[in-house]
Order: sequence, then structure tokens, then C-alpha cells
Amino acid sequence: MLAFGSLSFDYQNVLTPALNGKLFFSKPPIEKNSTDKMLVDAFKEKKIADRIDWKDPYLTSKTYKVTKEFQELDYKKNTGFSKKEKDDFYQLAHGKNEGSNGANVLNVFLPLLLGTADNFFLKVNISDINGIISLGNSNKEGTASDKGDRVPEKNREQTRAESQQASSEMKPGKRKRGKELNVDVLLSPREAAGHLLNTVNKLAEEHGLSIERVIGHKKWKTNGYLRFDSTDYVTTKENVKEIFVDFILFTEGLLRDQKFIYSNDADKYRSNQTISHKRIEIIDSILSEMFAQRQIEMSDRYRQYYYLGQLLPDYLYENFKGSDDSRGYQFVGHETFQFFERMLFGDGYFSEYDHFMRFSVRYKRELIDEIRKETVGCIKCKNSIIAALRSNHKLRMTFNEEVMGSKFRRRWLDALNDMSEKKPDTAGQGIPLDKRIDLKFGEELEYDLISEDEQGGGSSYYYLNKVNKHMKRLGANKTGYDPESFTFDGQFYVTPFVDFRRWLEFNCTPYHDGDAGANNCLEKVFELVDLMIKDGLIGYASGHKHVDALSATHGNPGALLELQREIESNPYLIRAFGNNDRIVKNNESQWYKLFSDYSDMRGLAIERINWMIATYNEKLAGSNYEEANGDWLTDSEKLDKLKQFSKIYSHFVQMAPLQQMFGEIADVMIDKYMAISLLHIPGTEVIDPYSTMEFRFFRCPENMQELKLINQFLQAWFEYIHDRRMRNEPIEAVPDDVKASQDYTTEEVVHHTIQYLRKLGLNPDDYHSFLDKVSKGLSRL
Repeated sequence: MLAFGSLSFDYQNVLTPALNGKLFFSKPPIEKNSTDKMLVDAFKEKKIADRIDWKDPYLTSKTYKVTKEFQELDYKKNTGFSKKEKDDFYQLAHGKNEGSNGANVLNVFLPLLLGTADNFFLKVNISDINGIISLGNSNKEGTASDKGDRVPEKNREQTRAESQQASSEMKPGKRKRGKELNVDVLLSPREAAGHLLNTVNKLAEEHGLSIERVIGHKKWKTNGYLRFDSTDYVTTKENVKEIFVDFILFTEGLLRDQKFIYSNDADKYRSNQTISHKRIEIIDSILSEMFAQRQIEMSDRYRQYYYLGQLLPDYLYENFKGSDDSRGYQFVGHETFQFFERMLFGDGYFSEYDHFMRFSVRYKRELIDEIRKETVGCIKCKNSIIAALRSNHKLRMTFNEEVMGSKFRRRWLDALNDMSEKKPDTAGQGIPLDKRIDLKFGEELEYDLISEDEQGGGSSYYYLNKVNKHMKRLGANKTGYDPESFTFDGQFYVTPFVDFRRWLEFNCTPYHDGDAGANNCLEKVFELVDLMIKDGLIGYASGHKHVDALSATHGNPGALLELQREIESNPYLIRAFGNNDRIVKNNESQWYKLFSDYSDMRGLAIERINWMIATYNEKLAGSNYEEANGDWLTDSEKLDKLKQFSKIYSHFVQMAPLQQMFGEIADVMIDKYMAISLLHIPGTEVIDPYSTMEFRFFRCPENMQELKLINQFLQAWFEYIHDRRMRNEPIEAVPDDVKASQDYTTEEVVHHTIQYLRKLGLNPDDYHSFLDKVSKGLSRL
């Protein structure tokens, strides 16, 4: 049971090999099975630390008595005594324990042994807890034994298994019968892996099942459209069987915790552990049942497959019988691996998958109820568990607290150690630093489609035809590689397209502020936009701004942390630079959320970013930034650090995949609907990896001057942050009582924005076009 590490009593009814939750008592009586012998052996072999303040002569004496009695009992069992004689011996053993005092001793410590890896009296490295004791699978040598307790109800099957002959040649799913042997043959982890891989290969061939791993949905992306096939997947067969076998070995305590990535490294095995052939036979039997059932389920399919995300929960269910509701278990279980992969960016460990499974099974009834309400949403967002969590506040909070919390802390501390790494050969030496910030920008200029005069093929053709004709009159040329793009100088390109039949959008080549080609081309775009607005075809929408992450941070994740702290602590900036009217009237900030806009997880998000800030400040206190800034890393290595931070912040702090927007749960792009999204740095299945930060809160600039003012603001913002990081100044915490952007008054927005611009060294008078819209817009309410 401890193969998965720390367990709490609340989870005993999920994946416990030998104890079903309905049968788990706070003081279980001694049972006549292998569990008792395991416990006695644990005491006898001093698996419990010798602590002077803990040792009890009475306990030692009683443990010794019980040990001797069970040793004699095992001898009698192996010499052919009758059942009555064995039963009489059990009664004698209980009678000699002076009123079952020995049993009471074990009863006191059984919950402690099973409860948590943090118990101080376990004399082991906590990281290796899964190798100490595996309930029903541990002998006095600390190895996996011949006891195959799957559930208490299966003891009769276990008894039959114990009488089977050990054999080094077994057919998959067949248990050898023959003359009972007193000694079982033990296999090393590597030998067990070879045997189980052979079993899986034979069963797959026998039942005609292709073993695959889903790596994504089939999708088609064109300008303005992203289409998914909800039933067709992109899959791989590479090392899937090997990964599944490794997971089985991990549950048996034979393999160290690892990610779902296959490795030939011999160190992954726990070399001091072994497993018996009798236990292997039971696993073979489990796999045989699984594959036979899967063949029945796939009998009417043209292509018959068994995905890794189905193999894993099916094995856990068949092996541990953690639920008496097989259909409900399968319903949520088969969705859990994809959910796990998406939440942890495909970077999760075996033990972490177990925690996800515990959550899914424990709350399967609530999840199923939500899924049935949101059938369409489940299909569109590509995972039913994510859809259920988006629509249920209580489940979402429970998942973030019970499952994501520990994984967040572990990942952030690892990232923090990486951030503070020093170059090995430069201790005490000064490193020349690039103190300049030269931002590289990218534009997403979006305009609402408001004309109903669409002819000859719908909105895309109608609007793009207008754009093409006008740009051609201005002297623009089409590009060879992309017929939809146009250019004036052959270097800077603009691509117009209609986004989801709702917006006319212009994207462009990345550029530096002041590039002549960019200025000239964008001026022409604004000239075109003015004409189309006057004709009543379009209206201003948003002006998402992309900034190259390396150019803004020099590869320092601390700059990203301080950037997010700044925007979360100053929500009025969303109003000053965004669509103020829409934020106040229509709650448009849901498209670019801050913590203060969260309904139920605001406090948790603020708590997590402040913990990151506190640990960051503590780690870097007194250190020399010039020695640990990372300037000596290559751009690729710097980008890896930014990706690491972005994944942690987006999924554990912003909790982006689970956000709710306007009551909708189906939008596959909902992950990026944050004021400053970092997901374009690492990329996801639906978000392209541009290595950029996306500033989504800016409104669409109305002219070239406003576009350049936004660029100027961002330049000053990153120079301010970079200067603070260079001087290693502590990052301030986000206030617990920070207000939502729409809760500020007109005067507060204007006053605070003016102060903030001055802090950055900017002239507030230059930004009057932004501030005037705030005042005028609110005065009309």
C-alpha cells in the first residue's frame, strides 16, 4: 500500500491493496493472514527506529512472543497440519497473549504504519517510503513476497495462489499448479520487467489490441479557425508497453518514482527488492482479465486499441478493487490520465498520477453528475473532468487544495533552486551584464464585425476582399510564402484574417519599436481601419500585444514573477489601458482576468503568489545578482527556465485551465484568458509556443501614436523591473484586500494611473487619450 507514498485515512477506500474502506477500523483485530505476519516481521526486523524515548520493554516482550508464535504457525502450515489444528493453534496464540495484549499492541501501531510517510519512527528515507512495506507483498527480507492479497473478499483465491508451484516459465494469465513448494523463486525488478513486458506483448497479440498513448487531438488550424476532431487522436506506440510495465513495478515497490517517460537506466529499479513468481502469476492473471474484457468492449470497432490512459486505471481497479462501482470508476478513470497530463504539462510522476486517481475516484459521483449536465462542454473542452471542475466551484477548490497544493510547492522550490544556480567557474568573478532592454513586439489588432452587408461567400470573403483592394491601392505587395499576407518593403508583413466570424484581425511580423518598415506598414493599416470604421463595417475591440520573453527578461524568471506581482497589485491599470466601458458594463475583464476577478479561488491564488515571492526573496537575500543572474546561459537554456516558471505560474497560481468565463466551460482557449498570459512561452496543445508573453488587457490602439505609447509603457515597465532585479531588491507581496478592477471609481483609476506612470519615469500628459476615455466613459453611466 505504501508503494504510492503518503496515505491518509480519508483515502483508504480508493487504492488500498488489502484493506477496503468499508472494512477499515481504527483498531483492526488480528487476522489470520499474511498482513499480521508482515507487521510482526516489521517489528522483529527493526524496521521501526530504535528511539530511547519510544522503546517499551512490554512492547518488545509481546512482539517477541507474537513473532515466535507466528514463526511456529508458518512451520505448521507448511508441514501439512489440518485446518482444525491450524485453527486450534490460532486460538492458542491468542490465548497466550494475556488477554490479546499482543494484538492490542499491534492494533495501536497498525494505523501509524499505514497512515503517512511522515511518521517519525519509520527508519527510512521518506523519499524511499514506497519500498519499506507493500501490504501483502513483503517478507522478512524486505522483498516483495508470495502473498497476493488484492482484497479481503479474495482470500480464497489467495489461498489457492499460495499453493501453486513457482515456475520460471509461465504463460500469460495461467497459474501453474503442482506439488506445493516451501520456497518460492524470487525475481529481481529487471527480471520481473522482462517477464511482464512479455506478458503484455502476448496478450496484446492474442486479443488483437494495439497499445498506444494519446498525445493530442487531431486538429486543423487556419487563419481565424482552430478545429478539433473530438473522437480522433494523435497517438504513439513508442515505449508505451514499457511505461505501463514500469508503472506496475512501481506499484509493487520495485521501481523508483519517475515520469511517464521510458528510460533504460538501471538505477530506476530498487535493486534491493525482489518479487515472487506467485505474485507475478497474480499480476499475469489480472492483465489477462483486463485484456479479455477490453477485447469484448472493442468488438464492434473497426480499429481495436488499448490506450495507456485506459490501461493504468483498469490495472489499478483490477489489482486493488478500490471501488465497488466498476462503471463509475471506468467513466472517470479513463479521463484521468489525460486530465493529469494536461494539468502537469505531461511532466507528472507515477505517484502524482495516483493522487489524481484518488481524487477522481473519491469524487466520482460529483464528477459524473456535473459531466452529465455539461455533455456539449465536455466534448468541446476535450476532457470531461476539466469541464466538470470549470462548472463546479466546490470541486474546483477541492482539487486545487487536495491535489495541486503539494505539487505546486515541490515544483516551485525546484525551480527556485535552478534560478539561483551559479556558474561553476566564475565564483568571485564579475560577469559582464547586458543591462539594456530592447523589446521585440508583435501585434494582434482586433476589430468587431458590425456590418450586415455580407455578400459573395460570407464574412471572411467580404471583409478580406475590402482589405485586399485597399492595400493594393496603397501599393502593398502579396508575399510568396503566404498569399494572405502583404508587405511594403519585403521585410515587414501584415496578415489580415477573420477570427471565428466575429473579428477582423491583423497580425504582423515581430519588430522593434522604431523599425522604419514596421512604422510605414502599420500606418497604412490604421489608414485602412479608419475608412472601414467610417463605413460602419468594424469597431474597435482589443489590441493584444506580444512581447518576446527573452528580450524582456534576459532569461530571468524573477522578472516574470515581479511583472505578475505588479499587475495583480495594480488592477486599475486594466481599466486605464483596456476597454473601460466594457469592463464596467459587461464584465469584459473575464477575457483578461486578474486574481481580484476570481470568484472562488482569489484567496488561494494570492496566497500562492505571495508564498512564491517570500521564498524567492529569502533564497536570493544577500546573494550577488551578478553571479547568479543567468547571463552566462545560452538563449535556449534561459528559455527553458522561463518555460519552467510559466508552467508553474499558469497552472498552479493562475489555475488557468480551470477558470470559468461567462458561465461557459467549453472554450478550448480559456487557458490564455488572463491579463498577462505566459502560456505562449511553453505552448500547449492549442496555444502556439511563440516564446512570448501576451498582454491581453490592452484595448485596440486607435492610431499609430497610441500603439507607440503602449510600446513605450512596456519598455519603461520592464526597465523598472530589470533595474530592481539587478539590485536584488525584495519583491513586495500582493495585498490580500486588493480590489477588482471594476470596483475602482473614475477618480481612483485616473489618480493611481498617473502616479504609476510617474513611478516608471513616464509623462502622464502623453497618455491623456487613454485617461480621457476612462473619465468620459464613466461619466455617461
